[in-house]
Amino acid sequence: MVSVAVMFFKLFFNFFTSVEGSPHVVALQDIPLWRNCPAVFRNYECFFPPATDSYQPRAATYVHERLLRVISILPLFFERGDLMAVNFHSPEGLCDTSHYLFDLYNAYSIPNGHSRSVSPVDLFPQHDFPTLVLGDLNIDHFVSDPTRLLSGYDQFLSYPYFDRASAQLFSLLNTLGVYTRFPFTSNHSPAVLDLSFANSALLPYFSTGNPSLPPTGSDHTPLSIILSTPLLKPPPRGLNWKFTDWDHISPLLTDLTLAARPALPTPNSLDLWFDDPLTKITHLITSNTPTKRPSSYSKPWWTPELTQLQRIHHNTTRRMPKYKASPTLARAARNMYFKAIQTAKRVHWLQFLANVDSQSVWDARKIAAGRAPDCFPTLQNASSPTEINNTLLQHFFPPRPSPPPPLILPAFKDVPPVSPAEVSSPLRKSSNMSAPGPSGIPYPIWKQVNKANKQLLPALFTPRLTHGYDPLAMKKANGIVLDKPGKPD
Repeated sequence: MVSVAVMFFKLFFNFFTSVEGSPHVVALQDIPLWRNCPAVFRNYECFFPPATDSYQPRAATYVHERLLRVISILPLFFERGDLMAVNFHSPEGLCDTSHYLFDLYNAYSIPNGHSRSVSPVDLFPQHDFPTLVLGDLNIDHFVSDPTRLLSGYDQFLSYPYFDRASAQLFSLLNTLGVYTRFPFTSNHSPAVLDLSFANSALLPYFSTGNPSLPPTGSDHTPLSIILSTPLLKPPPRGLNWKFTDWDHISPLLTDLTLAARPALPTPNSLDLWFDDPLTKITHLITSNTPTKRPSSYSKPWWTPELTQLQRIHHNTTRRMPKYKASPTLARAARNMYFKAIQTAKRVHWLQFLANVDSQSVWDARKIAAGRAPDCFPTLQNASSPTEINNTLLQHFFPPRPSPPPPLILPAFKDVPPVSPAEVSSPLRKSSNMSAPGPSGIPYPIWKQVNKANKQLLPALFTPRLTHGYDPLAMKKANGIVLDKPGKPD
């Protein structure tokens, strides 16, 4: 009997792809031996525990030669034949991320009376880098097989493994209820014995996992696991300017009046006078504008089954401290709920890809690529974003020697106040699609502010012309450095 677990590292690096559909890593359990060595396959390097007088290798891991050329691999053995690990190291980071290490644990847990040969402590290590645990564990649990009626013996065997996995933040990757073993005799029923787990650091890399490979002649079904570059987190929700409560804001803006200007204005006093009404207007607008909420299309993968699992998860979590219920049930319900969410997302994504046409192919590419990471230019003697920012400011806006500002700002003679028409005309010509300033308030909102109180903005801008001084709030701007391809800097 040979149980097979196959892993595809699709896009392990940006330049690394699978070869003619071949898996990059193949993990085998209960392997056939010849002279205490497993079989050799073309284009693959085999790693297995060395045979001794006490044990023989029961697990082996094959790594494709192309993967060996680009990353460092270190096999780990534990003086036993039923458990091994392979450590992958990339100095450039896995999938262009900050993780440089990745561990694969391959186990064949042999039944041994009322226990299994590989203990939960040995199987689930505590790592802060991506770790994948898979193998033929020979245990049944209702999380992996919800429709199976478990005996007390099955629960006694399997619960320590799932409790340990939950404590070490491992999540089950198997599709719930999909059998991995189909016995040749009628004395045993199909079961889910080949399990795979990913810790919290590896879970964002997980793409798909299902028994989609052709049969091997064994009573165990080969499993394929695809890991890819994790999608980056979406940006935080912004304000939904379409639903600003103007019925509440407009009367308040109409009644808003500016304080009297300082009789002998100084730069500091004029800054304070300008900032006070500007802060009131900004707070009034933002506090009466709701944030953008997810649309009905943001969770198209949600199903009624997820709603039920969500209720079960919340119910068991609330009942545990009040009625002193066993935490095992709460952890199992939590794992089942989050695993069902991952499965629903994967199924919806595959359905979306199956229906991609010429109109939606670029949307699919955009979703698959994710948000591009923030890029910082490389400048001499500047390594952090703050140093880069200061270097760019010194280069494009070098400080100029200027006389110190006067203690009292003089007023220019014969300078008429800013009229409402001088504010309304530029606002009317400004594009609604122009990028907002540091406040984040776009031009359509400022047009509404001016419409509610036509004397407010002119009165706010008049001292700038009267005294020839721009307050500090008007000297702030958002700067964006555009990367020019093909240029040295």
